[in-house]
Amino acid sequence: MAPNDPPPAWKVAGVVGFYMAVALVMVMTNKWVLSTSSLPLTFLLLQLSTSVLLLHLLPLCYNYVPPRWTRPTILAVLPVSIVNVVGLMFNIYCLKLVDASYFQVARGLTLPMTVVLQALMNGMRPSGWTIGACGLVMWGFTYSFLPIPGLSPTPTVDIYGVMEDTRRMEAPMAGMMLGVASAAMVAVHAILVKQALKKVEGHTLDLAYWQNALSALVLIPGIIFSGEIGDFIDMVIGKEGDGRAFIIGSGVTGVVGFLICLAGLLSIKVTSPVTHMFSSAMRSVLQTMLGVYLFGDILNASRIMSIVLIIIGSCLYTWNQSRGSLPKSPVQEDRKRLLTGQEKTSYNYAADPEKGERKD
Repeated sequence: MAPNDPPPAWKVAGVVGFYMAVALVMVMTNKWVLSTSSLPLTFLLLQLSTSVLLLHLLPLCYNYVPPRWTRPTILAVLPVSIVNVVGLMFNIYCLKLVDASYFQVARGLTLPMTVVLQALMNGMRPSGWTIGACGLVMWGFTYSFLPIPGLSPTPTVDIYGVMEDTRRMEAPMAGMMLGVASAAMVAVHAILVKQALKKVEGHTLDLAYWQNALSALVLIPGIIFSGEIGDFIDMVIGKEGDGRAFIIGSGVTGVVGFLICLAGLLSIKVTSPVTHMFSSAMRSVLQTMLGVYLFGDILNASRIMSIVLIIIGSCLYTWNQSRGSLPKSPVQEDRKRLLTGQEKTSYNYAADPEKGERKD
């Protein structure tokens, strides 16, 4: 197969299925452990430590060498690592408070916040399609608790003649606020990660190593001040909590977190934005169904509408972005030159080499 030929369908399906599977296992295992323990920071530390350990073992089966610890590199990637660990903390506390099926809604403002932040950084106004997509996502986020006249369910009367408002908070306010904070950190992280990649010469595995290692170190003071060390010792010796489930869950999510890193790299190289759009939508549906089946989450019309609106908005944004990034054909280029009076130049059929591709 030539370098520019599209990958075969079986390879695309395999990568998409692998990414969806590990992402779903990550969310569901996290929810399972968090619902049976009260040590979210310790749980997160064990996850990150497991991922760092696996990255050190990766050279046994892959041509990868973990980066050296140097002061300039640490200072260069420290900002993105701090934002990463703060976002992870908001994320895990949010998942602890809200249902697994509603987790994607609680973090639904990730796309609008990322678009707004990028617009402020670049000084460019988003397109109408982008604004419309973000509007749908924001509507999905607020649908469960912010009534819109003519578009939202109206109060009903129960059998006793009492007015009953069908709109209610589908999750604790604290969980929703943590979801908003997590979305904000994801938006900031998306900006900082581009700068951090330049500092590590575009090596995504190196950046993943630094983020996991430094995030684990940053978590240690938080665990000490939160008092989780004593609770962890009590759980290990069997005084309280399910220590076995906690350790198993930490190991599983640590391995899955490492696999998500690899799956993300494969997804970038093999799949297209449109494929990623449909796989994300399918993952959202499966996550909702698993939340209902495994944890007994309530799935009502309000929740379904919120999830559908966020999926449609996200898909619309991804479709519009992929449409704008498609290369123009030679015929389109020649037509443009004829209309503008430009001289015809040779068309370069070779795609630009992928930037940031790891050579080792």
